[in-house]
Amino acid sequence: MLGAPEVGIRVRVPFGKSIRHGMVIELAPEQMSAVDIVDVLDRLDIEPLLCEVRLRWLRRSTRYYLSSFGEMLDMATAWADDARRKFRCVDQSKLEAFDSGLARLFPRKAYFSLATLRLRAEFPSLQYALLKALQANLIEEKIAAGSDASDWTVESIPEHLTRAQDAALSTLRQQNTGFHPSLLFGATGSGKTEVYLRFAAELVVAGKQVMILVPEIGLTPMWISRLQQRFNRVAMWHSAMKPQERIAVRHALAEVDVLIGTRSALFLPLPRLGLVVLDEEHDSSFKQQDGVNYSARDMALLLGQELDIPVLMGTATPSMESWRQVQQASVNLLELSERIASIKNPHLQPSTCEIVDMRGNHSVISTKLLSALEQTRKAGLQSILFLNRRGYAPALQCTACGHVPECPHCTTRLTLHRKHGQLRCHTCDYSRRVAGVCEACGEASLLPLGAGTEKLEDLLGQQLPELRFARFDRDEVRNHDQLQQVLYSFAKGELDCLVGTQMLVKGHHFPKVALVGVVNADMGIHMPDFRATERWWQQMTQVMGRAGRGDVASRIMIQTSDPDAQWINQLGNEAARLTLDRELSLRQMLNFPPYARWVRVVFSCMQADKALQAAQKFYDQCVLPEVRMTSPAPCAMERRAGRYRFEVLLRDETRKILPWKLAPLLQSIKVASGVRRKVEVDPVDML
Repeated sequence: MLGAPEVGIRVRVPFGKSIRHGMVIELAPEQMSAVDIVDVLDRLDIEPLLCEVRLRWLRRSTRYYLSSFGEMLDMATAWADDARRKFRCVDQSKLEAFDSGLARLFPRKAYFSLATLRLRAEFPSLQYALLKALQANLIEEKIAAGSDASDWTVESIPEHLTRAQDAALSTLRQQNTGFHPSLLFGATGSGKTEVYLRFAAELVVAGKQVMILVPEIGLTPMWISRLQQRFNRVAMWHSAMKPQERIAVRHALAEVDVLIGTRSALFLPLPRLGLVVLDEEHDSSFKQQDGVNYSARDMALLLGQELDIPVLMGTATPSMESWRQVQQASVNLLELSERIASIKNPHLQPSTCEIVDMRGNHSVISTKLLSALEQTRKAGLQSILFLNRRGYAPALQCTACGHVPECPHCTTRLTLHRKHGQLRCHTCDYSRRVAGVCEACGEASLLPLGAGTEKLEDLLGQQLPELRFARFDRDEVRNHDQLQQVLYSFAKGELDCLVGTQMLVKGHHFPKVALVGVVNADMGIHMPDFRATERWWQQMTQVMGRAGRGDVASRIMIQTSDPDAQWINQLGNEAARLTLDRELSLRQMLNFPPYARWVRVVFSCMQADKALQAAQKFYDQCVLPEVRMTSPAPCAMERRAGRYRFEVLLRDETRKILPWKLAPLLQSIKVASGVRRKVEVDPVDML
């Protein structure tokens, strides 16, 4: 009735009093004893959703990230959600002859979603019946039109490559079959994208498909324009897509030439996949923080290994993990040292970088930076101001008693959002109205401390009234359409300046940007995280890289209260290798990742004592002689969303024990009711 069982198909099965979805992962022998067998109610796929190779890839990833295989499969097949699929009857009489029960579900020629049909169905095997009728052309599925052509104007395809680009492409051509991981390390604006696209085009001509992963949704509009300029069949995938858009992509997987998307796109099973590209491979957005804590970069490398295809990573600021693999010759290094703009115009002066001493300066923006913004506007050019802090001010203090409002659910101060008259927690989204007086002493003497992008917006409006600018952060740009509109307006020259957070620094290409201002370069460098220096350098380098991408002279102004600090002088493309090698040497001396493998186990509970007891129990019972463990301690953010958090950090300096030998211990050490245990392999966020 449901056809022969196959590995990789999804099924619906009874589970107690409920019905669950599952996937066939193995065909057992016919004779099985001492096992309760239940009948499958419905088959959800005609053809396997995942092939044996991809199932093996997911199994390996499950073992590494210490998750359950069910949790991994659920995440990896989320793209195939069927509830919003819509069907309608083409010919009632023919469908009646084919399946009278199915025909009764379509009383008129209208589209019905699968979720609606399930509510009306009188038989359990509805989806399989629908799929068979669809296969016989007795019903049809509603498929949304593909994504419209992008409105972005992109530069013409260059006729010639630079010598460095040509050398990189030649090396990639020699490695276009088999698993060959490569790191394309190039200065910002050095033409890495052109190398990606040329290599991708050659593979598409050979009948292969290419997947390009980017860290942020905001990068997809410009990428789509570049891809549509060169390829006929392009699809994109990200979390902001509408259900019908996702269904359209799903149906086109076998036909697309290039798929561009964020980390979840990695799980779409392109049948002829011949190359995976990870742009900005260093970006922490490639690491998922909820559910399975996987790294899209590392899983892409593992997928390349399983499918025996090349994986190309690109960045101007490599992660320490990738740089270490280059040193070990596990990853092939390809370099682009010169920016395209300077090669096209040898007389163009390189971007100048000016350090602005903010000691004794009580304004958020120095007079020098304000003057530079006005000069840039008058010249008909554009500018970017970077401040990685949302809101008006990170705190509100009573000058009478010193009280600072904190989140009642998290160990953090509430951020002032003056535009909406609110105090907000950027961790759990708690918010409340700003009171006119101090909640501790009743005095009306409240003073905003520090500055965020909202305050910057106010100041620019007052000081430079003719400056056309937009704020670009998650408070002002709340959905994908708004994001596209702001970026499009800036690209068309309708705005003189963008003011924003880290959303601004991830790979955007604006040739008319002649000024980049870093409002507070001291932020982030002193975070309680061993990766703080690495992240700060990556972020600053990427920010600076937004300038000097066109044929105009550009300048960078960095405001800091510590102008003599060594880390300020580490900036610039020419210092990249030195910075990477210095940081890697420090990590080696301390036996920190990537020279050791860390697993962070976090216990959380509404009661602090129960969370601590669970952490202590784990610490006492987790016996791994060659692994160093820190005793239970509060997390850097001890309370988050109402739950108290304690951690145990396991450090494997051999890189041979963790995470694999930890798996059986996690199964045997039970967790008390009300306590959650989160296991993070290769943690990137130590807060």
